[in-house]
Amino acid sequence: MGRRARQLGFTVALLIAAWLWWWEPVPAPPLPPGSEPSASRSVASEPADDGEAQPGPSKAGATAPPPSAACTPHAAASCHEGDLYWLDSCGVVGELKESCQGRGCAADSCKPARAAHNACGRTSAYGECSGDVAEACIGEQLVRVDCASRGGRCVMTGEGAVCMPRDDAHGCKGYEPARCEGDKLTLCVDGRWQSVDCAARRASCSERGASAHCEAPTVVGLAPLGLASEQCNDRDDDADGHVDEDGACDEVALVAFVPEGAQLANLDARMTEELAILNRVFAPTRFRWARTREAPARYRVFEPRHMEQAASALGQSESRYQAPGKAASSGEPGLPFYVPVLFAEKLKVDPPKSGMSTLPNARCGGVRVSDAPSPVSGLIVLTEARQPETLTHELGHYLGLCHTHEQIARLAVQADGVELCERTGDSICDTADDPGPPGCFQAGQCELMCRDGSRPDPFNIMSYYLGCRRVLTPEQLAEAARNLTLRKAWFRCQDPRACPCDPKLKAACPAEMSCHPTGSGDAPWWCELDGVGAPGTACGDASQCSARAFCLAGAGSSARCVRPCDDEPGCTCMDVGLPVRVCAQDLR
Repeated sequence: MGRRARQLGFTVALLIAAWLWWWEPVPAPPLPPGSEPSASRSVASEPADDGEAQPGPSKAGATAPPPSAACTPHAAASCHEGDLYWLDSCGVVGELKESCQGRGCAADSCKPARAAHNACGRTSAYGECSGDVAEACIGEQLVRVDCASRGGRCVMTGEGAVCMPRDDAHGCKGYEPARCEGDKLTLCVDGRWQSVDCAARRASCSERGASAHCEAPTVVGLAPLGLASEQCNDRDDDADGHVDEDGACDEVALVAFVPEGAQLANLDARMTEELAILNRVFAPTRFRWARTREAPARYRVFEPRHMEQAASALGQSESRYQAPGKAASSGEPGLPFYVPVLFAEKLKVDPPKSGMSTLPNARCGGVRVSDAPSPVSGLIVLTEARQPETLTHELGHYLGLCHTHEQIARLAVQADGVELCERTGDSICDTADDPGPPGCFQAGQCELMCRDGSRPDPFNIMSYYLGCRRVLTPEQLAEAARNLTLRKAWFRCQDPRACPCDPKLKAACPAEMSCHPTGSGDAPWWCELDGVGAPGTACGDASQCSARAFCLAGAGSSARCVRPCDDEPGCTCMDVGLPVRVCAQDLR
């Protein structure tokens, strides 16, 4: 059943708002302009004959124009996009002469490989906990943070070693086994015990196998996702007889937000370099810096707990779609869609991180990682300590990609009919298995040694192997394109008052949104992002329901996610005093 099965199946999630965003570690100091490794258009790195990972085919080799008859080919070599390329006598870049393997280059030669061992030893930017001391490699120097001296503890999270507050009631170390308590799954995630209601996903909690998990006998089918929107791929995705219409191939706008008074070095030059990398990696999708706007001074040192509020404010300030009485803050015409990027001096996190991003509807790799209601707005935050490819890495998270070392199996409902690769690892089938920095040592610049013998791709943009990252796989690009289409459709609904809907219509809202009652006379129904609750399962409010369902209390029973009833298969229509009849079976 493949990827479609996963999209129609239920996924388990974690009750933690912190998992709505993803971090980027602080790297070594940024490489100078021109030394960033080259990024392939759409192909994964593949093993060479000797088994070592090599970068994928260069886009220059596929797109460079033929040399002019008046120009002599291979007249010289020059550093271009981090590798060495041939130049003809007219100065036109030709095919790849030599890959610099992520080391970068200068003039007409590759830079020498960094020493396999530096002051950090085997500690990476991902870091590790030594008791309550967090250790991480920052700028090739070992940094130690005594979490206990600050009243905290060191926890190994999905983002590496992090200082977290002490929590005697809900804290855990991370190595404790998951367990079942009835149909609720209890597991340790990022230093806290979390409870997941398997029954809400029409699954049960099972302790069979290596670890407790939510399990369903088969994939549960839902209404079609409605993703027949046009994408930039030379195909007629929506079957309307037209190809790539409605601006499918238009450049995607990025809006840069700079906090008032922020001390940011070489921002314009760095933004230009970062955009070039972004467009190479995500090709054929192209991005542009559309505007630069001032943000509040309080964002100079950004606190992750402000992420949702900042995403809502910055994600709407330049929007064309505003609730009644609002307009774009700049006074210019609002944009139909844009990605907000905040340039902060640093994040208030120890050890430091160089970037973070929200996920689309709390999903990565198509699997929800939080039960908490997810905001429509999204935001990328970058710090001064970032690498040139950090923007590209964080945009991958913004467009629904996990880290390659993610272990999604503990989150996904285990069900027959779903391919193993779609419920394990990063949930992307064409990425290599990656135990991550704790299980792999970066022996050389882009040479990995893994304890379990795995051979992850250090060149993948979504990995933690800094200094090597330059490519995405075809399936990663497809998942990112799918989520870009979704985010564009959701954009007008950032303020739900600007997104009214009619619950009687099957396509009342964009894909993965449902029409929910508001209790307001002005806009009685509006579109909100789907939650994790299937029709017929218990709910506390509408944000927990999905597949066109909304939360409704039945006579003498707890509230349930119920669907509007028209020609819904298996439904008996029932009048409950609302403008729309509901499916009686969902209330049982």
